[in-house]
Amino acid sequence: MAQRRRHFYAMNKLKNQLSSPNHIREIILNILHLSPLSLYPTLMLRMQGDDWEWFARIAGTHRLGPILYDSILRKNLVENTPPGILTVLQKAARKHTVRNLAIGQELLAVTRLLTDAGIPSLALKGAFLANFTYQALGLRPMRDLDLLIPKTHVVKAFELLIKNGYQPCYEGLPEAYLDGNKIHLPPLARANGIPVELHHRLTFPSPGGFTDDYESNLWRRSISKRLANTNIEFPCAEDMLLHLCYHATAGHQFSIGPLALLDLALLAQHHPLDWKEILNRASSGWRRYLIAPLYLAKLHLGADVPDWVIDELDVARDKTQWLASAEYLLFSELEDHMLLNAGVQQILCSKNPLERIAAFGKIVFPTRATIATHFAVRPDSALAFLYYLQHWRRLLKKKLPSLLSKLVKRPRDIEKLASHKQTFSRWLGS
Repeated sequence: MAQRRRHFYAMNKLKNQLSSPNHIREIILNILHLSPLSLYPTLMLRMQGDDWEWFARIAGTHRLGPILYDSILRKNLVENTPPGILTVLQKAARKHTVRNLAIGQELLAVTRLLTDAGIPSLALKGAFLANFTYQALGLRPMRDLDLLIPKTHVVKAFELLIKNGYQPCYEGLPEAYLDGNKIHLPPLARANGIPVELHHRLTFPSPGGFTDDYESNLWRRSISKRLANTNIEFPCAEDMLLHLCYHATAGHQFSIGPLALLDLALLAQHHPLDWKEILNRASSGWRRYLIAPLYLAKLHLGADVPDWVIDELDVARDKTQWLASAEYLLFSELEDHMLLNAGVQQILCSKNPLERIAAFGKIVFPTRATIATHFAVRPDSALAFLYYLQHWRRLLKKKLPSLLSKLVKRPRDIEKLASHKQTFSRWLGS
């Protein structure tokens, strides 16, 4: 009982801090490094009780438990790791193996439904990585099942899944997600609780239209893999790498943590990549989506990214503009990231009062199109404004209490995270 109480107080102490100690981050990246040997095993011997609490917290936050456990075994670091920590990591490995098996069954079931209805689909990210890139199924955790559907078919696919026992996770109309910056419809799930996200595109619309070119050519370059007597279509390895880089940067600002770098490192290790073709596609506007994740994957994990690719991307030219923010974001808390959307960042970081007021106004009075993504009303309907009351109730009940709680407990840390997110986003979009 006393030990459990000490653990409770220790974890509460950690929750009141945002930044994990640098030496813990270094040790985790060292364990994950693709080298078969640990570069600095003696660092682990110097770890104290609080250090190991941080280690376990980062592993849980960023879903690193399975791969850390596997790496510790392969690099003969068991004697350097407390038994309690090994148990935590082993349990995570077992949990994600079971979950990935269930997600695999869901992938087969949904793909068969769509195929029978004549609806094409591409399975994305984790579905490919867990089955064909990582050494064991459970080493690459998956939160949900992501499928790309042609925009012309995605609402039909959404309705098909509902007819077969799936329920949307919230009320917004699927049609409201087809325009603007929404790239997938509301998640769907059956009784097993595994969310299925139907994407109608993988990238946000770009001013130059270069992401549209990528989207249009993605399907003709796709590859087919066999899983349990079912053909599953995936993006080719080069498109998978491009998407992983885009997803880590423009999509999540590195909130998915070191797993984003590990995905790239293992993809490059286990699949032949045409780097010249990747750079050809990058030349039409993708350069900045590739620079940070490929450089960090090579720097911290030893990813097999050729030096000439790094030189071609001209990483050194503007590294000082993004490197510190990217590395900070890489180990920050996902929960905090989700609270700090663009509007909240503007409120916290802008020195212009008018900009803060404008950002606050967009949060409190969103467009009808935004309202339609959360409530069952058409985006072109004047009735959308009647849902403001429910929107405000949702803000007050779900988001505002969490944000205020963090701002009261750790105002400087939250503002620092917002500043790094804004710095990285501005560099990415400049």
